[in-house]
Amino acid sequence: MNIKTWIASCAAVLLLAAASAACIEALTLPEMVERTDAAIHGTITNVDSVLHVVSEDDRRIYTVLTIEGTDLYTGKKRTLEAAFLGGTHKGESMLVTCMPPASDYRLGNEILAFSAPVEGWGPEVDRCVYASVGGIFRAVNTPKGTLFLGKGEGSAVEKNTFLTNLQINVDRALRAKGGQR
Repeated sequence: MNIKTWIASCAAVLLLAAASAACIEALTLPEMVERTDAAIHGTITNVDSVLHVVSEDDRRIYTVLTIEGTDLYTGKKRTLEAAFLGGTHKGESMLVTCMPPASDYRLGNEILAFSAPVEGWGPEVDRCVYASVGGIFRAVNTPKGTLFLGKGEGSAVEKNTFLTNLQINVDRALRAKGGQR
C-alpha cells in the first residue's frame, strides 16, 4: 500500500468515526424536544438516497425519508423530508454505526421521527432525523391504540409508549421549552 492510499484510508476512517460519534447521543424526551422542531407521527411514503461530494476524498451518502402524518408539536398534518447519514446510492454504500436499521425505515412503515434543520449536508438535504437511530421509532397499532416501540434507557422513547401518553409528555416538554402547544 503506498503512502497516499494509506493516508486517504486513515482520513476516511477518522471522518467516519467523527460522524458516528457526533450522531450518537443519549437524549431523554424533554432533551429531544428541546433540540428539535418537529416530531412527525406518520407513514414513510418515500425512501431515497443522495450523494454529497465534499471533495475527492470526502463523499457522503444520505438516506432521505418522506414522512406523511401529524406533527406532535403542532397537531397539524405535515409532510416532512428528513435524512440520516449512511445508505446506498447507485450501488455505492456507506454504513454508519448510528444509522437506523433498515427495518425501521421501510416504505409504508408507520413511525415517529424527530427532526431538525441541518446545514452542511449538501444542497439536497436541509433536515435530519435527529440523533439518527435515536430519533426514529416504529409504531404498532394495537386494540388499545398506537404504540411506539421504545429503545431503552437514553432514548427519547425509552419503553413502549402509547400515543396518548407520549402526546401528554411531548406537550409537557413543549411547555417547558416555551413551545408551540
